[in-house]
Amino acid sequence: MHKRSYYGLLSTISLSAFGDAFGLLAMEWLVYELTGSKLAMGALALSSMIPEQALRLLGSPLSDRLPRVRFMACLASLRLLALLLPLGMGLAGHLQLWHLFAAASLSGACSALFMPTAMAVIPGIASTSKLMRAFAIIDGCKGAAALLGPALAGVLTAASGALPALGINAVCYTAAIATLLLLPRMGKPAAAPAGSFSTALYLREVAEGFSFYRQFPAMLTIMMMAAVSNLSSIAVWTMMVPYVREVLHRDAAAVGSLSTASALGYLAGLGVISLMGEITKRRIVMLGSLGLSGIVTMVWGGIPSYFFALFAVFAAGLLGPFFGSLSSSLHGRLVPGHLQGRVNSVRFLIGGSLSPLGALAGGAVAELYGVPALLLAAGILPALYAGVALRWTGLKALDGDLSVLEQSTRPKSEVTLTGNITV
Repeated sequence: MHKRSYYGLLSTISLSAFGDAFGLLAMEWLVYELTGSKLAMGALALSSMIPEQALRLLGSPLSDRLPRVRFMACLASLRLLALLLPLGMGLAGHLQLWHLFAAASLSGACSALFMPTAMAVIPGIASTSKLMRAFAIIDGCKGAAALLGPALAGVLTAASGALPALGINAVCYTAAIATLLLLPRMGKPAAAPAGSFSTALYLREVAEGFSFYRQFPAMLTIMMMAAVSNLSSIAVWTMMVPYVREVLHRDAAAVGSLSTASALGYLAGLGVISLMGEITKRRIVMLGSLGLSGIVTMVWGGIPSYFFALFAVFAAGLLGPFFGSLSSSLHGRLVPGHLQGRVNSVRFLIGGSLSPLGALAGGAVAELYGVPALLLAAGILPALYAGVALRWTGLKALDGDLSVLEQSTRPKSEVTLTGNITV
């Protein structure tokens, strides 16, 4: 492993994730202070998600055709400029709502490309034998940033207001950019073939990504489950500031602690998954985790208690990896190697397709009926979907030995009697 390059990339990802925890809470808090509107909170999330969704499919080709580390530095610089707009205007006493929406839009567009590019760098700086460990360390550091960042951001915002938290985000991005610029040159990706940016070829590559889901309707059902789950999750977390202030009657520190509890639950779930080893009853585990998460959210809506809210977000976080990790595992095993990039782009597009609707609907429901009603609705939706999907026998194909399905997805020249797809 090229240690300097790897640890520089690790530092960059950790700094950006840690800073984002401060920036997200700060911008949500500022929007609520300026408007007091739950619809405005949903619109803020929407302004970030729409550009992110629109550019998500562009991440893979751009990261394959541009010098990746320099491209990441450019993206981080754009995000820093986006943050400096509301920060500067806020310090000058002229902050307006559109400053926050513009910052969220540009930041969302850059985030659609930043992490896919970072993930594309790692195979080039880590040997095959250490690749899994390299990704695991990065996931752990991102989890630690998600664990510590929201709690510290909440305490800082409660004590000093939202602008200092936004300043911490800007400092983190400045450090991340400097780290990227100091990394050794890693060379350019392989040159793209002539005409590779043609519209016809681009559309054909997108169609090849969708073709996997036409071949395996069960996997499309799984991704629609992810879309429903993300819709509910976005609707809830977009309204976390109004929930804490109006229902729990607490300050920004409580918002941070709830985010930290969710991250802690997710890390605990990852630990349980790693101890369980291979799971063959995938259908029951995935549907069960989705349904239980919905039930927990419904109960949460009926109990206006800070301590129960901590339990609820921890439990939902704990259940998350039982769906997410199995979904990633299925894609890793069933998608042919030459289609991994395109199928994963389509995968993230489908999984996030309903998130903008969740942000918009979450704000509307909370505005009209209150946040507890939103929690009830957000819990019913995934629980109902899981119950209906449980009756569909087509999902049983995902249980047990996947070797037959693996071979059916591979090109004939690659089909062998034994072995798995290498991702």
